[in-house]
Amino acid sequence: MDILKLAAENSPRSKMIYHEDTQALHIGTLDKHCYFVPFAKGQDPFEGRKNSQRMELLNGNWGFRYYDSIIDLEDDFIHEKFENTIPVPSNWQLYGYDKPQYTNVCYPIPFDPPFVPDDIPVGVYQREYDYSPDGMDRVLVFEGVDSCVYLYVNDSFVGYSQVSHATAEFNITPYLAEGRNIITAAVLKWCDGTYLEDQDKIRLSGIFRDVYVLSRPKMRLENYIVKTILGENGSARLEFTVFGCDVFAKLCDDDGVTMAQFSAYDGESVEIKLENVKLWSAETPYLYRLTINAGDEVIGEEVGFRDVKVDKGVVKINGRAVKFKGVNRHDSYPDTGYYASYEQMRADLVLMKKHNINAVRTSHYPNSPMFYQLCDRLGLYVIDEADLESHGCVEVYYDYKWDYSDYNGIAMLASDERFGNAIKDRAECLVKRDINRPCVVFWSLGNESGYGKNMLDEAELIKRLDDTRLVHYESTHCLDGTSDSVLDVVSGMYWDLNGMKGYLEKPEENRPLVQCEYCHAMGNGPGDLEDYHNVFYSNERFCGGFVWEWCDHSVPLGKTAEGKIKYGYGGDFGERHNDGNFCMDGLVYPDRTPHTGLLEVKQVYRPVRVTKGKSEGNFVFSSTLEFVNAGDILDCRYEITDKNGIIHIGRVDFDIEPMGSTVVNVPNDTAEYENETFIRFIFTAKEDTDYCENGYEVCFDQLRIAEGKACKVAEVKENVEAVETPLDITVTVGDVVYRFDKRKSAFVSVKFGGRELLDRPLQYNFFRAPTDNDVMKCNWYKVHLNDFDVKSYGCELSAGENRAEISVTQSFGWSIQQPFCRLKAVYVIDGSGLDIKCEAEFSNKIDMIPRFGIRLFMPKDYSRAEYFGYGPTESYIDKRQACYMGRFAADIGDMHEDYIRPQENSSHYGCRYLTVSSEDTSVMFTAGEEFSFNASQFTQEELAAKAHNYELERCESNVICVDYAMAGVGSNSCGPRLAEKYQLEKPLINAHFHIQISKI
Repeated sequence: MDILKLAAENSPRSKMIYHEDTQALHIGTLDKHCYFVPFAKGQDPFEGRKNSQRMELLNGNWGFRYYDSIIDLEDDFIHEKFENTIPVPSNWQLYGYDKPQYTNVCYPIPFDPPFVPDDIPVGVYQREYDYSPDGMDRVLVFEGVDSCVYLYVNDSFVGYSQVSHATAEFNITPYLAEGRNIITAAVLKWCDGTYLEDQDKIRLSGIFRDVYVLSRPKMRLENYIVKTILGENGSARLEFTVFGCDVFAKLCDDDGVTMAQFSAYDGESVEIKLENVKLWSAETPYLYRLTINAGDEVIGEEVGFRDVKVDKGVVKINGRAVKFKGVNRHDSYPDTGYYASYEQMRADLVLMKKHNINAVRTSHYPNSPMFYQLCDRLGLYVIDEADLESHGCVEVYYDYKWDYSDYNGIAMLASDERFGNAIKDRAECLVKRDINRPCVVFWSLGNESGYGKNMLDEAELIKRLDDTRLVHYESTHCLDGTSDSVLDVVSGMYWDLNGMKGYLEKPEENRPLVQCEYCHAMGNGPGDLEDYHNVFYSNERFCGGFVWEWCDHSVPLGKTAEGKIKYGYGGDFGERHNDGNFCMDGLVYPDRTPHTGLLEVKQVYRPVRVTKGKSEGNFVFSSTLEFVNAGDILDCRYEITDKNGIIHIGRVDFDIEPMGSTVVNVPNDTAEYENETFIRFIFTAKEDTDYCENGYEVCFDQLRIAEGKACKVAEVKENVEAVETPLDITVTVGDVVYRFDKRKSAFVSVKFGGRELLDRPLQYNFFRAPTDNDVMKCNWYKVHLNDFDVKSYGCELSAGENRAEISVTQSFGWSIQQPFCRLKAVYVIDGSGLDIKCEAEFSNKIDMIPRFGIRLFMPKDYSRAEYFGYGPTESYIDKRQACYMGRFAADIGDMHEDYIRPQENSSHYGCRYLTVSSEDTSVMFTAGEEFSFNASQFTQEELAAKAHNYELERCESNVICVDYAMAGVGSNSCGPRLAEKYQLEKPLINAHFHIQISKI
């Protein structure tokens, strides 16, 4: 519907003509330029921008009117009564207007470019602005508006702008009157730019970044570019170009010592030679201060000297090969939506640095300009990404029989002439704003938009605008045959390890490889991070990767009666279509509480690794730091432990050159140890930094230094009495009475001192509540690993004076198919307890067995767990770098990892023993070899059945799962299939469990 035909001539609504015009991107806006906030002469330009006398922050409550459709917008909506208010910045869906929608690939609107639905939701914002003429211009700045904005001042139309995550500036001076003025911004939920903003996120709308007015002189500095060129032996050149007016500048070091003073003239470049320059890197984020005096304005710019190059297929920063230990990050907060305050961003980046992350990709749009200043100061490399994604094209291009083998259809808009200017515009917005930020090492064309002439033009534009950084882009699927050789690096998403190794064997390809997304961290994961780390470090052409992703995205649905936040995800908001909990894929929960996956990242990304030396007592410390001596920033202590606790503690001094190794000696390592014994080196921060305090644990490494004797159950000779009936067998040993039900082929009762230890029969266990990475779970349900029937083929009792032996043959299955498992078990009961040996053979119908073990439902007062194994947090065969071997104890109620979509959690790998105890009784579990266990207040059936953690209901028993083996967790929700070495062996498993009951 053409709303202009409905609008009165020259009315405010009649000006809304640009949002379906791909050539009308910015009307009435000022030219793009680098980000800066001017200060008044005499002020310190390096204070926070809110202190600038030239900046008026317009954040706060604005008048607000919401319309479900632009068609309902009044002709003269500016003069309508604004009875409601809304915070600016914010997203209107968080305040009861419209509803959020989570969609990953698919467009939220019909694909009909450049048109959008007739019923576009509109939010109209309004506020007063007082103006006193003083000869200076007033520049109104929007740092982020989704998806486009029509701006009015008083009764006049000022302009229009799109590109949600780009800065839009309007000189509103001609429209102002002395005294009270009215600023009105009409924000549309969709525009033709929506086709280029199909990012994987919860879709929200509104003015979501800061809004402010800058008071600027008529003749003023409009733009400047700072370029650093490194020479030899600590020399460097500073190339400085200004536009708009002449300036005088001074460069000082961090101590305030003047390095250079110089003038720069409008439109010209000046080059300053410097000696003994300190270089910027993520490890050494040294910044100089450039004070720019422009008339009666002063601007402060922090300058980092560094260069970024590709040398013989290797990404080098300041001449050294680097590895990006990175993460992808969205602007996403449960309370503020897309709005990221300075404090929120800093908290995110500090948490990253504390977990050894050195790089961030701004997926998939430019962040707030202050984000990059924080990365400069804290030290993080940045892939700065254009606000561009047209992923939904891949669903549009193919028919419903598409099998995903051909992904080139994603490139529809990459070859569409109508969008050529818009795509280049987004690159220009990106580069011109952030060009002076040393943290930015790659410009990224965007994400998952395919490749074509438009993308080539975008890349070439970026290289014309800036020749000091590398150009990155992953989505090179193409419809028009355009070469991607303009890209400086090859980028991959979720390549498996063989694919990475195969890349090096391509004779035609000599560019570096980066995994811009890998190790999908959804739910209980990622589980393959260490394997990727090892491949990254196997060749210099691999420059690292960026874990997907930083945070779980959520809009809260309220709170439970107990005050627990009810985090919502796709489908919880009543959307037309959604992608479920695929937005719950972060290393931290929405409130930034770390997942155990973030702890895994911290440890895999650790700066120092330890291996055994060639002689006793010697250990090799190897550094992955590229610019800093690890011994200058880290202290090291060690603990030698066995199953009984700490045996020795000590400290070691060390010195390791960047990327080097050194040998340290630990005298206590040479002692004779009776038990299995480990040494753990703990590395801590040597002094306070911007992101951590002195003594903060940066990482650790643990090695086994003594095998010890195998853990054998001591023989205890005690009278055994066995009584058999047609339906059951009862065995009594001292105070313990076991009853085995032949029909159920299971122990249905174990009593100690007359008290029951089993609330339900002891069961074999094959199932786990599927993790988000368990994409093969449908096969588990098809064969009914979760709710099988048991068939007994025979039960035999053999009893002697000191032992009873029950032999059973049985199968497990359900209707339709043959049994999925056939099992032979031998139960031996004697004075030492219950010994279980079984041989299980599995059907070929099972693609992957999630676990094999036994499950017990024990009374609630059996609430304390103690174990010797990998702890203290959850650990799996492929996710245990953050854990170490030790003796740990916890209340079972505290052992649950509360994933927002419930799933398997809190298993512990590599255990030698587990004791579950009440106040007066303990039950010890051991196995023939190392085993895994899980102790929980929730059943796996409950975890599998519920969609949200706040819906969970605790079991009336404590649930103890003792597993011969638990499969790894991997990252298969978006990454490769779980590696075979992390799966349970098939088709035959031989397992051994032992249960011992005793008085405390």
